[in-house]
Amino acid sequence: MDKWLSKRELLHRSLSLWERVGARGARMALILLSCLSFAPIAHADSPVTTATGITILGTPALPPDFKHFPYVNPDAPKGGDIRLAAVGTYDNFNPFILRGRAVAGLVGAWVILPGGSGSGASIGHVWESLLAGSSDEAATGYCHICSTLETPADGSWIAFNLRPEAHFSDGVPLTSEDVAWSFHTLIAKGSPAFHIQLAGVASVETDGPHRIVFHFKPGRDRTLPLLVGELPVLPEHFFKGRDFSQPLTVAPIGSGPYKVASFELGRSVVFERDPNWWARDEPTAIGTNNFGRVRVDYYRDASVALEAFKAGEADIRAENISKNWARAYDFPAVRDGLVIKADVHYHLPSGIQGWVMNTRRAVFHDPLVRKAIGWAYDFQWANKNLFFDSYTRTLSYFDNSDLASSGLPGPDELKLLDPFRAELPPDLFTQPFTLPITDGSGHNRKELMTSLALLEKAGWHVHDMKLVDAKGQQMRFTILLDDPSFERVALPYVQTLKHLGIAVDVRTVDPAQFQRLTDDFDFDMTMIVIPQNEIPGTALADDFSCAAAKEPGSNNLAGVCDPAVDALIGKVLTASNRAELRVAARALDRVLLWRWYLVPAWGNEVFHIAYWNRFGQPGIPIRDGVDFDTWWVDAATAKATDAARAKAGG
Repeated sequence: MDKWLSKRELLHRSLSLWERVGARGARMALILLSCLSFAPIAHADSPVTTATGITILGTPALPPDFKHFPYVNPDAPKGGDIRLAAVGTYDNFNPFILRGRAVAGLVGAWVILPGGSGSGASIGHVWESLLAGSSDEAATGYCHICSTLETPADGSWIAFNLRPEAHFSDGVPLTSEDVAWSFHTLIAKGSPAFHIQLAGVASVETDGPHRIVFHFKPGRDRTLPLLVGELPVLPEHFFKGRDFSQPLTVAPIGSGPYKVASFELGRSVVFERDPNWWARDEPTAIGTNNFGRVRVDYYRDASVALEAFKAGEADIRAENISKNWARAYDFPAVRDGLVIKADVHYHLPSGIQGWVMNTRRAVFHDPLVRKAIGWAYDFQWANKNLFFDSYTRTLSYFDNSDLASSGLPGPDELKLLDPFRAELPPDLFTQPFTLPITDGSGHNRKELMTSLALLEKAGWHVHDMKLVDAKGQQMRFTILLDDPSFERVALPYVQTLKHLGIAVDVRTVDPAQFQRLTDDFDFDMTMIVIPQNEIPGTALADDFSCAAAKEPGSNNLAGVCDPAVDALIGKVLTASNRAELRVAARALDRVLLWRWYLVPAWGNEVFHIAYWNRFGQPGIPIRDGVDFDTWWVDAATAKATDAARAKAGG
């Protein structure tokens, strides 16, 4: 998609592996320390099941004795050096806090892809989790640091039995105390994302060095057992004496496949595969994390990073900008087959991308105003002239999934919506949600007349070519951006809004300032990506709840605070089967759409990637589209390609 992911969006995505953390994406202060001493007692008649994996609303696809993930090459060779490019800078090796800019590669994927998780099965390059996810299954985790897990039929707790051989890269054993310390520390000092995601945990208890039990509150989010299993396990001994809430400027200790070999703060970092990685022969690790050394270089902006890739200073690139994909990759290495361009289809919910309006600002209080702003956006013109007709219009917060609403609400949805009928827009019950469709000529006069009628109904009128309120004050707001390349997308929209008499400015700031402003909700409008999962979890509350709207640093940039939304989030989180989940999610989707918190923009179902021809791949299609952690350096191909690009460079 034509948008570089911000720290919030990256954090949001990782937190669901903690694909819904960094890196965005979060965050309300529901401090749980006051309730950590209370543990609900499981019912005596609730039998306990022991397993090696867990999934939500289903069963894991792989048997307990699986040898490796079916989409990896178990004989993938290890070794070889690769180089990656990142945009911006970094000053922090702790990606779990809001302060600072975290380095890429500590957790999650080496390559962040637009629209999806990137590397769904990644268990973390430096820090790992109790469970490892699968790139070909939804909401599923398999024991990694743990050997088995236990759950009662009533779901009131989950226990993890840790592998005694698990240890950190400095040789210190990884124990249940590290798991408990990680939980308590992330709750108390980490990003507020952890507060909201883990609000359903009542207590945590260690039962010896290799067993830990998480007790849950009644009515908790059904994804909580998976979330606690995917919590990063950090070394207590390393952080002892350090302020966890402050940026970390030394190389961290972890239990994962890679160690930080060297770094130049803010400019580069080198990760080296740990030959003594304790998990290298585990089923969740075989065939993954194959590169010997991974160097990440930081560049000033996206255009410089692109040129670095073309010059052979980076080996792979995920392209988020359609203009670049259409025009910037016609260079000799592509024509000679040294660089491969690939459109990779994925089968993941794509969520929504759009122009979010901060309803904390008076100008956006009225839903009629927000709808008018939305109705003025000419997607067809933008797609034709800016995006090379590569996108489709987003029509749902759960786009590309069966959770997306369409048509009119059915009987089951109405049961959930009827209690709030008096407060909801009447059209929600009588009309399908639609967006304007123009001829793409750029002359959307009909749509602008509709916008103007809505604005007049909201108390605004045109005077001397300006849209003014009853006091004669012109409507004005600013669109905040964090990347100059995105101005080409924003400025045509600005010109359209000016036809309505609205004074709109564009302000582009550096990513760090953008992060601070959005954390403090100090903006009018910006572009946002809200990713989704096939089984949504508590991240919904971080996106749309009243509590999150009041918490600086949350992902509720729109300031959504609606009793209907809060209630429907609860229904989504407690659905006991897929059918109930569909009904609740579609009802929630309708309310969010008809409230016009953002102007739906665009999306697609394809990743654009380009890479120098020096890799081997398993070649097995997966739902995530791409799992770069299963690739390897093909020594013969890499030698030939490296020689050819060295010759061309010389």
